[in-house]
Amino acid sequence: MKKIMGYPLGIILFALLSGQVSAEPNWHNVLKNSPHMANYLYSNQIQQESKVENGVIYTRQHPGADAESGFGEVLAATMPMFNSMFSSGVSPYWTFQIRLARMNSGSKWHSYAKSLSTGIQTIKRRAPTRWMSERVTAWSDVKEFKVYVY
Repeated sequence: MKKIMGYPLGIILFALLSGQVSAEPNWHNVLKNSPHMANYLYSNQIQQESKVENGVIYTRQHPGADAESGFGEVLAATMPMFNSMFSSGVSPYWTFQIRLARMNSGSKWHSYAKSLSTGIQTIKRRAPTRWMSERVTAWSDVKEFKVYVY
């Protein structure tokens, strides 16, 4: 039986025809019910060094990126329980970052995030590798992530 996002096609069609499909999947509640995490992630999108250039997201993480890494680890461990796509290479951390950017016009990634088609997409990002106090002095190589855009 053909499946879409882990659901049988028949269930998807029934939901579409009956008007039960919303713009936010049920697992979006993880983000919605974690306002402190959402605020922390969003804070990276509005920093001076954060930008999108040539289709690459530059994320000015906090020095050391310990909190960001911790959020990523927890989301990677828990989100597959909500949807199998998160155990198939889709990054829940970057899925939520893109969702936050799409929802917030103040994000320096907003226009880029809004330009992405819904569904599974591949994004590119660079992260800091060195800081001088609070300023980024060197960026990582480009890394790709699969995200679910909604």
